[in-house]
Amino acid sequence: MSGFVFHPVTTFFAGLIVAVVALGLLVGGCAPPNRSAQAVQAYRDGMAKANAAPPAPGSAAEKAALDRFETFLKGVGSEEFIRANTSKTYSADAYLNDTLVTRHGAAAIEAYFIKTSHAMKTYQVTIDEVARTGANYYVRWTMVVSAPALSHGEPIESTGISQVRFDSEGKVAFHQDFWDSGENFFGKLPVAGGVIGFIRKKLE
Repeated sequence: MSGFVFHPVTTFFAGLIVAVVALGLLVGGCAPPNRSAQAVQAYRDGMAKANAAPPAPGSAAEKAALDRFETFLKGVGSEEFIRANTSKTYSADAYLNDTLVTRHGAAAIEAYFIKTSHAMKTYQVTIDEVARTGANYYVRWTMVVSAPALSHGEPIESTGISQVRFDSEGKVAFHQDFWDSGENFFGKLPVAGGVIGFIRKKLE
């Protein structure tokens, strides 16, 4: 019996089990508090605040607002472009949530996009479809991006939708992305990606 207990294979698996349990306790203890209700409320508050009269359907103002936003989405790989166009595209107190962060105001949005552009090697966005429901515009896009910190620098292709509300001047007052950041960002990070992949397989 003692030979079995102290056998190298037995001790290896016992140690592995202890390590997994300890890791589970550590991760559970470090898990952030559940703020999902606050996040949903912030989304609703952002929409309510941006409830100004949008451009009239089919108008030249609507086309100009959409063209400006689509051009901005395509250009955020360049710091020079971001500096020249953020304040032209977003209102001074605009709301942005891209599933990774929330930013308020054109200045904070500009700083965030500049920081993001520095982390990327290549960036390309294609606009696939645009739909309007009331004051909301839904812009469906395909993005291909590469960054040294993600997937060994290999291109990552993903799809997403931006929900946008424009103010009376045709600037973006509200911008909420719907995008799988778990798969397309955190899932491509060296350590986090392995953990997320393990969890996904357990849920299949």
